[in-house]
Amino acid sequence: MRRVVWESAVVLFLMLVLGTASNLLPSRHLAWWGRGQEPPRAGQDFQLLDVDSAHALWESLPGTVFVDTRTQQEYAAGHVPQALRLELPSLDHMLDNATRQRLGGAAAVVIYGSSEETDIEQLLAQALRQRIPEMPLPYVLLGGFAHWQGAGFPTEQGP
Repeated sequence: MRRVVWESAVVLFLMLVLGTASNLLPSRHLAWWGRGQEPPRAGQDFQLLDVDSAHALWESLPGTVFVDTRTQQEYAAGHVPQALRLELPSLDHMLDNATRQRLGGAAAVVIYGSSEETDIEQLLAQALRQRIPEMPLPYVLLGGFAHWQGAGFPTEQGP
């Protein structure tokens, strides 16, 4: 029994040491650890929104801007009409003055992706809020583009 406890303690210690050491290597940091940031938080960095509410915003609030986080190929195959396409890894390069003004002057911003997972969209919402403080608190669409399309709401194709 003592041997099992001893081996477990050694394995745990090695995992902690190796995990910490690997995180100290350049370009190997976790999403927010060591960079002075916290994970995105609902209510502070974004709000979650279901597809029917997103469509109601789209119809009733002309200044609503949709932001698509999917690949160029997915976007070209179909997207919410007039949606912006922004990628988190290339955000600083993609945020030109026109895009900043469009997001900063939006009545509402809805961010969507390709899946039910909203991690990328939440991180993008946080990054946009940091770079464009005048932008309204963005919404993250639950279910992504698949739910928008599945509900039969308008889409368009092209670049």
